[in-house]
Amino acid sequence: MDTTDSHHLGKIMDKNTIKKLTYLSKLSIPESDIDELSKNLDNILKLIGEIDAAPTDGMLPMAHPLDFTQPLRDDVCQKNINRDANQHDSSKTKDGYYTVPKILD
Repeated sequence: MDTTDSHHLGKIMDKNTIKKLTYLSKLSIPESDIDELSKNLDNILKLIGEIDAAPTDGMLPMAHPLDFTQPLRDDVCQKNINRDANQHDSSKTKDGYYTVPKILD
C-alpha cells in the first residue's frame, strides 16, 4: 500500500477552485487573470508531484544542504563599553542616549 502524501496530485486548479480560494482568502483576482493563474498553479502542482516522486528511501533529514559547521566566537561579557566611540557617527545624541522624534503626544 502506497502511503506517500499525494493529495495534491489529483487536484485540478480549475476556475471554480480558484474562485473558491480567492473567496476564502479574501483576495480579488480579475476574471481575465484566472485562466493564466490556473495554468500556473497546475504547473506548480505538477512540479511538486515530480519532487514527491524523487527516491528518498534511507535518506536522513538535513538541517542545511551544505555539510559545514558555523564557527562561533566565545560569548564574553564586556562591561567597559565606550559609549562615545560607539555613538561618534550619530549627530543626534544627548547625554549618551539617541534622540528620536516624539511619536506619542
